[in-house]
Amino acid sequence: MLDLNCNLALGYNHDAFINSKMGTQVYDRFLQGKVDCTSVPPSDYADMLREIVMPIAPEGMSQVFLSDNSATSANDAAISVALFSYAMKHDKNYKNLCVLGHEGSSHGNSIATISCSDLLVQSDAPTYKWPIAPLPKVKYPYTHHTVENEAEELRCLNETKRIIHARKAADNDVGAIIVEPITAFGNRLATPLFYKKLR
Repeated sequence: MLDLNCNLALGYNHDAFINSKMGTQVYDRFLQGKVDCTSVPPSDYADMLREIVMPIAPEGMSQVFLSDNSATSANDAAISVALFSYAMKHDKNYKNLCVLGHEGSSHGNSIATISCSDLLVQSDAPTYKWPIAPLPKVKYPYTHHTVENEAEELRCLNETKRIIHARKAADNDVGAIIVEPITAFGNRLATPLFYKKLR
């Protein structure tokens, strides 16, 4: 439901999705007309999140955060919370932490979100020197290329681990990892299996 507020055509309006939801409360309230869920949320919004969104949330994800409807502010808030949380848990100086981003990504327009985006996005901006890891270049259909895809995912996971260990050794711990399956920049989708292994 939160994805329905995206202002870019990234696949959220797929015909199968629209047709399956048309006439339902979700479609009528969130696809038919834009709803400002942060400033003036509907009176039953908390109920809808609890009854519709939370039953399908990934395991361990028990919270919903509302930003001002921009990817940049949502990602900035997520980065801040993750870094502060890591700093407290590991007794680290917040300034000595970094965020690990991935190739082919663009997470927003602030210095922090540009700093964890693809190097091409960073080209003209003053950024933090945060690491960028490779994202698997998966071949589809996945089942026809299982061996190649698993090798590619393993390559990327190993490089991600190497970066994390190198940063830790340099007292510049990776306090957060940001991954978005689809972005307006890279438009490359890694497999859900890769994201699960990354966790």
